[in-house]
Amino acid sequence: MNDSSNPHASTPDDEGRESGVSRRTLMLSAAALGLIGPALFPGSAQASQETASMPKSNLPDTIPEVLYQTSFEDFSDREWVSDYTAFDSSQHRTGAASLRYTRADSSTYVFAGKKIPGTTDAYVPVSVSVWVKTAGMQNGGASVCVEWYAEDGTFLTGGYTGTTQSTEWVQLSVPPQAAPAGAAYMKAIFFLGRGATGTAWYDDLTITKYTPRLLRATLAAPAYRGLLIPGEQQEIDLRMGVFPPSGIRATDYQVQVELSDTAGKRVDAKSFKGSSELRYTSPVSRLREGSHQLRVSARTRDGSTAAEKTFALRKLRVDEVPTSYFDSHGRLRRNGELYFPIGAYNGPTTVQNLDDLRYAGFTTILSYHVPSPQILDETQARGMTTLFNHQNTDANQINQYKNHPSLLGWYINDETPADSQADHVRPRYTSVADNDPNHPSYSVDYRVWAGDDAQFVTDAFGTDPYPIFGKPTDIPRRVFTHTEATVRELPNTAIWPVIQLHNLGNYKHFGVRPPNLAEVRSMSWQAIVAGATGLLYYSRFDIENDVSGIPYRTLLDNAKTVVTQIRDLSPVILSTDRPPSIRVADDDALRWTTRRYDNRDYLFMVNLSKEARTASFAAPGNEPVEVLYEHRSLSKRQGRYTDDIEGLGVRLYRIP
Repeated sequence: MNDSSNPHASTPDDEGRESGVSRRTLMLSAAALGLIGPALFPGSAQASQETASMPKSNLPDTIPEVLYQTSFEDFSDREWVSDYTAFDSSQHRTGAASLRYTRADSSTYVFAGKKIPGTTDAYVPVSVSVWVKTAGMQNGGASVCVEWYAEDGTFLTGGYTGTTQSTEWVQLSVPPQAAPAGAAYMKAIFFLGRGATGTAWYDDLTITKYTPRLLRATLAAPAYRGLLIPGEQQEIDLRMGVFPPSGIRATDYQVQVELSDTAGKRVDAKSFKGSSELRYTSPVSRLREGSHQLRVSARTRDGSTAAEKTFALRKLRVDEVPTSYFDSHGRLRRNGELYFPIGAYNGPTTVQNLDDLRYAGFTTILSYHVPSPQILDETQARGMTTLFNHQNTDANQINQYKNHPSLLGWYINDETPADSQADHVRPRYTSVADNDPNHPSYSVDYRVWAGDDAQFVTDAFGTDPYPIFGKPTDIPRRVFTHTEATVRELPNTAIWPVIQLHNLGNYKHFGVRPPNLAEVRSMSWQAIVAGATGLLYYSRFDIENDVSGIPYRTLLDNAKTVVTQIRDLSPVILSTDRPPSIRVADDDALRWTTRRYDNRDYLFMVNLSKEARTASFAAPGNEPVEVLYEHRSLSKRQGRYTDDIEGLGVRLYRIP
């Protein structure tokens, strides 16, 4: 999407806080990076399900409900007014006024927005339409969008239009966009494209709510391609919800789940009264090896099927287990070993690039080009792996490279939404899953995807909030919020967030500097504490050419400090054993997680605040607790350990 049509991809929101910038907006031209077109992979049991079971739209044929309308005659509604906007009685399409937006300085990029009540019900689609005319527009046009945010101001998702320079009234409309789970508020936003100057008038705004998709269902186990792998899942776990139209209760529906074998013989069945949160489980032990089908349907009182969804399952024999797969905790198992990818984005890769990234401790390369056999060999020789940029449906490409020993997986989606463009992205996924059972796929988007959308178009997923501009208004904690929301939507799925290394100023996004060492370390451990099972960093080529003039080696060494610590601790990070005896005193700014590995307990903690905090925690025993990488320890006093943590600080404790 053109970055001029998305304010989130740029700078300050209307409250003066910097918005995160996604990697989508940071792409140079395809020619400059050697970027090929997008693509997904098939090949999984889950991917082979009937496409008829995947809704093509969030909207059934129902009457929409208008939530908010204005023709900007209410001059007391000051939320629309700023240094750039004002009510204007000289121009109007209807009524007696409109909202005027003027920008004279192309170096500014702010926008007018209003919080719209009644727009945060989970998965309920909302659209916007408004009439616009312009005058004196240069270098761009006027646009409109809707965006949803978490309680802490973190952007979650949004819907956007293109821009207009029309000097006559034209209507701009955002197609229905589903509100994400966990959204605290939604804004309707007017803005001029980045670098544009001139004046736009907005009139006759309408915000409309539509009937949501009635039935949502996410397969939490097996989360990977519908594969029941020996030694992994002990039970099938299906998470479901009924989201009826306004005026109808969820309990007016019955949810029926049926598990059947290849011959169509019913193995299990269960009925539920309709609710927004339902869960079906069934022991894997009752299934024979081979293919099975899990079908869930929502039925009306008269027994007719109102909505349904099917999942193809396959219980594998030991000799059918893939060489690489995601286990029941979303961890990558590669050639029998757990693997925590720590990857870096790169342009066309050279041997020198590989040496630099190996020096910094990275394990994985994601290049914006099709790597040559020579580069794949050089990557393998350095003990590193490759996320192959495959954003098309070319099975020949998959079959050509799928057996190379450096291949970790396939990068199939860069900022293409899983809901509105499912018909476009799903063939990429099925091309991989159908042709390469031994390597997973990976997708990235600036939006948090709904679980039941993501599960049919990718194996691993990550978001890419880039919150660091180098300004006091930065909100680094957005990495934690994004990762936490993604983990909630995709239980037991591989979550590989993208961490910012680059200066947003490299892309004329008003960045002053790249993230410093403390910020890179904070964002990385925010993601891990929130549940990441791998990390990617954007990007090596940016830190080599930082517009603020910070030397490449300085930025590479910053990355090395963070990456080598994570790499050293990756076996601990991937442990699923959580010692229950460690208890941390409540503090909303301090987020933490525990691990037990090799008979030692670990506590990982991040301070999401820019202000210092004091941490207090209890743990068994009375021995000093080691603060890793800081050459110090904590002594127990009055039954607890305490430690001061600087703003955005990270503490990694090893407990005897």
